[in-house]
Amino acid sequence: MQVVLNDVIHNRSQVAYDGVSGFTVGSAPTNQIALTKSRFVSPLHLTVDRGVDGWQITVHPDAAPTEIDGHLVAPGATVTLKEVSEAALPGYVLTLRREKTENNFYEPGMSNDAVSALQRELHRKVVDRLNQQGENFSSPTPAVLLRIGFTVDELLRSDYQKELGAVGGLRIPTLSFAMRSRLQRHMAQGSFAVAAADLPGYNSALEQMVNTYDEEFLRKLRGNQPVGNIAAETFFKRFAGLLEPLVAAAARKMPENLQVYLIANYLKKCVCDLIFGLGPLQQLLDIEDISEIMIVSPALVYIEQSGKLQKSNCVFSDDEELLGILERIVAPLGRRVDRSSPIVDARLSDGSRVNAVIPPLALKGPCVTIRRFPAEAVTYHHLLKWGSITEAAIELLRGVARARKNIIVAGGTGSGKTTMLNVLSNFIPEQERLITIEDAAELQLQHEHLVSLETRPKNVEGKGEVTIRDLIKNALRMRPDRIIVGECRGGEAFDMLQAMNTGHNGSMTTVHANSAADVLTRLEAMCLMAAEIPVASIRRQISQAIDYIVYLERLPNRQRMTTAVAEVGDIDPVSGEILIRLIMTANYYPDEKLYKLEMNGYIPSVLPELSARQFADVGKIFGAA
Repeated sequence: MQVVLNDVIHNRSQVAYDGVSGFTVGSAPTNQIALTKSRFVSPLHLTVDRGVDGWQITVHPDAAPTEIDGHLVAPGATVTLKEVSEAALPGYVLTLRREKTENNFYEPGMSNDAVSALQRELHRKVVDRLNQQGENFSSPTPAVLLRIGFTVDELLRSDYQKELGAVGGLRIPTLSFAMRSRLQRHMAQGSFAVAAADLPGYNSALEQMVNTYDEEFLRKLRGNQPVGNIAAETFFKRFAGLLEPLVAAAARKMPENLQVYLIANYLKKCVCDLIFGLGPLQQLLDIEDISEIMIVSPALVYIEQSGKLQKSNCVFSDDEELLGILERIVAPLGRRVDRSSPIVDARLSDGSRVNAVIPPLALKGPCVTIRRFPAEAVTYHHLLKWGSITEAAIELLRGVARARKNIIVAGGTGSGKTTMLNVLSNFIPEQERLITIEDAAELQLQHEHLVSLETRPKNVEGKGEVTIRDLIKNALRMRPDRIIVGECRGGEAFDMLQAMNTGHNGSMTTVHANSAADVLTRLEAMCLMAAEIPVASIRRQISQAIDYIVYLERLPNRQRMTTAVAEVGDIDPVSGEILIRLIMTANYYPDEKLYKLEMNGYIPSVLPELSARQFADVGKIFGAA
């Protein structure tokens, strides 16, 4: 969209906007087209953006009626723009001209298959050629990377000159993928700093030149907003398909050597990802704000980015390629995934949790879910910043943890249980000895005296399995002050209760549950999996072992939030049920459209101890009530 601003009073014209994203018009300086000298234009007067039927213009509800293409448009109304439209404002006329390429925008996936096929074919040829030379791919040493880089350069000159040399071939699609990879890195870094040299062929002078194109593309995609304010999910969802036309237009003036440099370095990275990394997955793992990767089938991959679920452009050639990557993930951990063992839990080197289910259990092909965790350890300061919890709740939980009370963190899938467990563990004094027990290690406890234990599945002969129950029993012989179990899903809950009731106060674990009250029912059911004992006896164990429950939810707006903090009491002599008293609950305020975690009126029994031993500031807990 190109907008020419005509100043009627001074008879002057200028190009006020030239980009592919939406923009606003008004007298406030924050607008992309700011008419600051006009007293009759509203602070926010017009909004121009893409709609279902093409470009649309909306008159702000607080603005005066505006003439668009000769017709008066009422405040709050929206009209579809023509090829060339005019909007008349007091003292100005805006001429809005749609870009010619609008109806021929590249759709994500059109060239994806061709470029992916090129990457795989190039990878195969590089491996075959270097294997013939006796190359060892055990680790990405500088010498190995150098030989890979030289081989890629040679193949591009000899075998792919025709495909990548012509503008009508794969040059523009491949160049677009290369630029997209660069823009993703810039958005993650929040700056245009020159990247560190990580592959052969890196040239700092050329990198500086390419950065000017990066800046131009991002300016056209998102207007004049700073790089750090660019939402990566918006880029993926909305602007990825607009990148190829911009690259095609830029290629007319981009020097030939710069295009060759970009394409060669991009393909070198792809080949190295396939050899040493996780192939097509690597491009998603390189983006920091992707929190979940969900592979439904080789041709269908979804991601959760900045709290939003969306389809990605990542594809695998077939089941065999995906199974090969899975084998690369689980083999270093001593685990396996095959038809006899079709379910596996594992972790990546960065701590990301991997769950895979393959045929015959998965009917559409290998199904993989990767849960990623922030590179920076999350603290309670982050939770406060995100609005996930209040200062009063943090102060209470800090005191409860320091007072060695047993805590269960509960919630649904993806509600933030592991993150909360990490945060609570930071309140434990450094001199105490912690032992963590998990199926796949994902806890990131910032504690010096820490022993981390991980389960082990059966080997090929069906032997050697070590379960969470085994590790809990063994942990009792390791002189722990506290035991932290990543998640209780079965009979291990019974052993966890035994540990809590035998002098290991201050222990913690997580449980899947639908509410704070449902946690106790879940524990009863899990204990019955381990031992056939009366329910009354199990309830007595639970009431004596569990002190507090922290319940988290994922709200409709995708925000993760602590919605209840409860104290577990004694057994009601009349009903036989365990009493649970809500200390804090989240209340919804429709006018403000938000939830607030507030005191529920119950005074926790631990309060005198917290005050006497100075474990918490009681004033902070009740000051927010």
